[in-house]
Amino acid sequence: MQKPSKRRGVPAGIWLFILTAWLAGCGVKTPLIPPDMDLPKAVSGFEAFVRGEEILFTWTAPDEKLRAEITGYKLFSEEAGEALKSSGRLFRELAWVDLDRTDAEWIKHGRVELRLPVKEELFGKTFHYVVVPVSRKGFAGPESSEISVRWIHSPLPPSTMRMEPGDRSVLVRWQPPVDSKPLGYNIYRRAEGEDFPLHPVNPAPVSESPYPDKGVQNGVRYFYEVRAVASTIPPWIESEASEESGVTPGDRIPPAPPAGLEIIPGKEIVRLFWDENKEEDLAGYRIYRKSQGRGEFIRIGEVKKPGTVFTDSQVRAGAVYEYYVTAYDTAPEPNESGPSHHVKVE
Repeated sequence: MQKPSKRRGVPAGIWLFILTAWLAGCGVKTPLIPPDMDLPKAVSGFEAFVRGEEILFTWTAPDEKLRAEITGYKLFSEEAGEALKSSGRLFRELAWVDLDRTDAEWIKHGRVELRLPVKEELFGKTFHYVVVPVSRKGFAGPESSEISVRWIHSPLPPSTMRMEPGDRSVLVRWQPPVDSKPLGYNIYRRAEGEDFPLHPVNPAPVSESPYPDKGVQNGVRYFYEVRAVASTIPPWIESEASEESGVTPGDRIPPAPPAGLEIIPGKEIVRLFWDENKEEDLAGYRIYRKSQGRGEFIRIGEVKKPGTVFTDSQVRAGAVYEYYVTAYDTAPEPNESGPSHHVKVE
């Protein structure tokens, strides 16, 4: 980080507008901006996240063309109280992002990330933050959008994470932090092999546990963490993350038992018919049979969807048989329904 510098009065980028207007008033037609004064564009997607003892500033990373034109970024801060006492804006340089440093990994997942420690002297105050790109000729571009942070202490993190997997859903449960009453909670989710994203899965902080997350796929391993929230508006003042907890959602709801089972006996064969199940994830049916004098049913065959007919050719004339049919679904570990009503043939 470089030694803090002051920016008084007119912010960077406004001088270019004044110069352009003055040249136009003098009748100068071209060029309004000399080639060596060509400034980089303002950054986009500027955001801040306060998490425990750290604040993360992040914005959209430069593309290849812009990367060749700039050497880095300067982050400026302004205390709200100081701005009121001054005749103009009063920003101080807070940090320098040197993109040419080979030992620093500033860019992650298409965004520049700058992490700074939270200092005790910030609390109880409001600060404004902007970031500007710096060209290789040393010119600062226009300011980003402005972020204001009213500094308050972060809450303690939640505890006792517990996941309940469902069909394309996960119910996330947690316990509130001890001796603390946060204003809400943010829930973060990542798939196995990925990092946690910047934004939570919930669109706004939730007031209490549990949270039903319905944006997942069956059979995928997910991990969750929860952060307590102390602020009423973004950027959220969040706690450190809770413990991380993993879960794999899946379909655990079986189809309904098949209905309308009937049989037609023939010469050394028995035909079974039943009504079609209507579940979207239906895979097929399983047929079970028990011979007279034997205590257990055994599975004797399957019929794939959409079939509803089965022929049992492994029967003996004069024997007594009892049948039922179940339905099963397409889950990796198929869920099987209970039995249909039983039918007997002699």
